[in-house]
Amino acid sequence: MKNFILLFSSLLLMYSCSQNKMAYVDVGHILKEYERMNAFNEEMEDETVQLRKEIESLIEPYQADVEEYYKNVGRMSETQKSATELALQEAQKAINEQQDKFMQQLEDHKLEGLEAINLEIAVFVEDYAKSKNLQIVFGTLGTETVIYGSDKMDITEEVLTELNRLYGEE
Repeated sequence: MKNFILLFSSLLLMYSCSQNKMAYVDVGHILKEYERMNAFNEEMEDETVQLRKEIESLIEPYQADVEEYYKNVGRMSETQKSATELALQEAQKAINEQQDKFMQQLEDHKLEGLEAINLEIAVFVEDYAKSKNLQIVFGTLGTETVIYGSDKMDITEEVLTELNRLYGEE
């Protein structure tokens, strides 16, 4: 009887292991090739260029004021010199604060966008896994998580193709 229970348990374990359907997705590849991610990267690049222009538009008048100060510093009284230097320091401080504000806004927008894209991919992979009766899907970046996986377990291209198709339909 013990042998029967042991045999039955072994068969049950082997059967349950064969029923576990696993797969993995190379998240790095998806993020590199996903059209929504590429569009977001272009958007961020455009915003960065616009930010640089805005910062330059703040710096140019300040630089002109600094040049004017150096041209006239020899003819200024100590009071004028001190007042001008103080005004230039305040202007520089205001520019730095505005630049920090712009950079923080850019960083916040980037983080929000990346979080939204990551969530979209995660939700899609979850739905995809359920539709294919997968019990677990590993996310990997090259060999950082999955050292080896059979090509049959790699669903990266299937997921990427479907994500891009859905993005194209929007």
